[in-house]
Amino acid sequence: MSLVVAEAITKVFGARRRRRAVVDACTFRLEPGEIMGIVGPNGAGKTTLLRLVAGELPLTTGTLAVAGHRAGTRRARRAVGYAADPPIAPPELTGTEWLAYLASQRARSSGERARLVRSAVEVGETASFTARRIATYSRGMAQRLGLAAACVRNPAVLVLDEVLSGVDPLVHRRLRQQIASHARAGVGVLIASHDLAAIERLATRVVLLWDGRIVADVRAAALLAERVVELSLAGSALADAERFVARYPGATRTGQGVAVPLTGGLSAEAVLAACRDARLAVAASRVRYRALEDLLLAAARERGEPT
Repeated sequence: MSLVVAEAITKVFGARRRRRAVVDACTFRLEPGEIMGIVGPNGAGKTTLLRLVAGELPLTTGTLAVAGHRAGTRRARRAVGYAADPPIAPPELTGTEWLAYLASQRARSSGERARLVRSAVEVGETASFTARRIATYSRGMAQRLGLAAACVRNPAVLVLDEVLSGVDPLVHRRLRQQIASHARAGVGVLIASHDLAAIERLATRVVLLWDGRIVADVRAAALLAERVVELSLAGSALADAERFVARYPGATRTGQGVAVPLTGGLSAEAVLAACRDARLAVAASRVRYRALEDLLLAAARERGEPT
């Protein structure tokens, strides 16, 4: 059974002339063990989409089910572990007190509550500071407590908003491992982030949101297995780069040249030959694997956004 089933879900804010669809007719499914990375520019609708799944906001139109229950109902909310950005926790409590409160909503005994808290502390790497009041936490500490709080009730679906931001590199790596471990155990994960490198390492699938709409939904392994030829253009060739980019679907401008995806049988040699035919002086070239940044830049170019 799919853990999340979204059919043409829309969330509208405002009225009349100020009416705006922040999430606009989005359709997707999240399967057990899947980690879906949600990326896109600021204002794309990522946080609103996560809040809809978590049951924090009501839908305007469409249907949304979580673990077989209508999103926002008590059963659906109990199936979700939600880490908001910024994290939501009472500042006057200690981290331990907050986790214990959350665990008490699921535990049937004090022993089970203690076990859930210990497990959550391990997931969030919070043992060194959970005895302190939450008001004293740094951003990174608060993000780690947010992840721990999302996991404390053994949810079927984790909904994580920028949970990896603000943490140091070593903790960042261990938190990714903890999230991946939950997915291997069958938990479905929705994670939104501007950290494209983290999503590349973690996600099994990537959804690109733009103006509230899903404009790309790709398997991460398939995307990152594709290659790109990156060309640095010399002198006056830079002025002709835009015309050259228009010849190739998905091609984008870079700081000093162009990047062309090698798809549909296209080879680096063919691209270089086209440069020679167009009398474009190539100062340097390299072939690399495609990255999520390429997907984002291609989407921006299609919409006339500056890159």
